[in-house]
Amino acid sequence: MKFMEDVVKKRTCTVLSERGLAGAVGGCATRFLCQPFDVLKIRFQVQIEPISKSSGSAVYRGIIQGLQHIVKGEGWTALWKGHVAAQALSATFGFVQFGLFEAITTYAFEQSPSLKSVQSGVNFSAGLGAGCLATIISFPFDTIRTRLIVQGEPKIYKGVMDVVSKMWAKEGALSLYHGLSPTLIQIGPYTGCQFAIYKFLIEMYEEAIDGKGAGLKSLTCGAVAGAVAKTLVYPLDLGKKRMQLQGFCNRHQYKGLLDCLATTVRNEGLAALLKGLSPSLLKAVFSSALQFYFYETTLEFLTRSNVRVKC
Repeated sequence: MKFMEDVVKKRTCTVLSERGLAGAVGGCATRFLCQPFDVLKIRFQVQIEPISKSSGSAVYRGIIQGLQHIVKGEGWTALWKGHVAAQALSATFGFVQFGLFEAITTYAFEQSPSLKSVQSGVNFSAGLGAGCLATIISFPFDTIRTRLIVQGEPKIYKGVMDVVSKMWAKEGALSLYHGLSPTLIQIGPYTGCQFAIYKFLIEMYEEAIDGKGAGLKSLTCGAVAGAVAKTLVYPLDLGKKRMQLQGFCNRHQYKGLLDCLATTVRNEGLAALLKGLSPSLLKAVFSSALQFYFYETTLEFLTRSNVRVKC
């Protein structure tokens, strides 16, 4: 009995390490390609004025105009502002998220085969738990890159360490976790839906296409999963970004997530809860598709190369 327990534990550890490595690689590659969408999304989210072509006072009025404005005022490199912190975020988050999700589901299905009958529920729960833990571990990087992205010219922060030192000195160490609660409320359902939808679509795709076109399969299913999941939880994402900027440039102070969302609706209208949805959806579609593609590709490479991570 003890021998079987050791085998299960070792296999779970191996799954965590290998899937985690693939998740980190996928996260970093995806972040590099999709960072401009993220920069524009965050600029949209923290803008008070309506995002509309008819809004003369707004700095950002649309996707193309927004990109042109950033490039003209700050240069092409501004589209990758906060990239160092963002890569640290992606590597850490990807490792924990994918590694833990696969470890939990592998262990659960091996220990209780009857759970196969509620596979989508297990995938949702495992994705929710993995996403929350990954968020807690990597969250300071998210706050840092948000500050770096939002700052314009002249710059307030010189880099990652400058953000950390100034926030620590002026706002305290816990300021690095501003917006953690709404993030957990948002990221849990998002990753849960994303993994559950992705796994469901993968099964449907393989039944319809008979397992052919592995690259197209992960791209297509990943894109749909990302788009649906992001749309469902987007207002929570907006609230998270606004709370992360509390104390920065005299921005509004919120009592919590509900107060943030209520204040946004009261001052800017109900549609303000979807500010930045367009670039966010573009980013969600591309990033989710690419992340799952790079993840599956990395796993395939590790398998073909007979690379094994020992625990």
